[in-house]
Amino acid sequence: MGVLMNNKMEKTMDYKDDITFVLPVRNQPVHLKKCLDSLLKQTIKGEIIVIDDASTDITPFIIESYENDIDKIITNKERKGSAYCRNMANQLVKTSIIAVCDCDYYYPNRGLNILEFFKQYPDVDVFYSALHIKPHSYLDNELYRMQAFEWDFKSKCPISHPTVAYKKKVAENVKYPEKSLETDLYEFFLLEAHKKGYKFGWDDTVQTTKYEGVSHRNQDESRKLKKEMYKPFGIEYE
Repeated sequence: MGVLMNNKMEKTMDYKDDITFVLPVRNQPVHLKKCLDSLLKQTIKGEIIVIDDASTDITPFIIESYENDIDKIITNKERKGSAYCRNMANQLVKTSIIAVCDCDYYYPNRGLNILEFFKQYPDVDVFYSALHIKPHSYLDNELYRMQAFEWDFKSKCPISHPTVAYKKKVAENVKYPEKSLETDLYEFFLLEAHKKGYKFGWDDTVQTTKYEGVSHRNQDESRKLKKEMYKPFGIEYE
């Protein structure tokens, strides 16, 4: 399956507002408001689905304050994990494109760029892009840029999940592995999509700022699980 690079795109083509932003969240009050504001300020109007995975802090109150702006709010009474949340929400999506979201900041043209990419390259099924990364220890104005690396599917995944978007047909045939509450195991969603023949493409422009260092997940459990799950694909995980 080939990989496409699209560094420069014309903004004159016609497009349909046919995208859904899916955001699972649990105990993320620090960046949630910035995230939701950035989704509401997209230059195109996409559907927004937010799934609160049984948060135990003020996160539900922040989400509730956006109830008139968010298209669907789903609240889990018990913690189910972000993989479960993504699979559930993907089943509810009616648009042709699904944009992955975490509690990060999305630049205003993200949705527009995704739709235009798929329109320009109709044979591509899974999209990803470059991004800015903001570690928790950095000052407010400090970011570093991570380019969109080509993945050979024989090594550890270089794709940052909150830059990913895919066609609804991918989500109809591939599911996030619901093996852990601590991680959505997105790498294996992507590996399975590749295995089933879906085509990947990328844009090396920055469309997201990813916030790091505020996760409440058990990182050790995630690493151990991923190490085992990579083995059937012949990939070493360190």
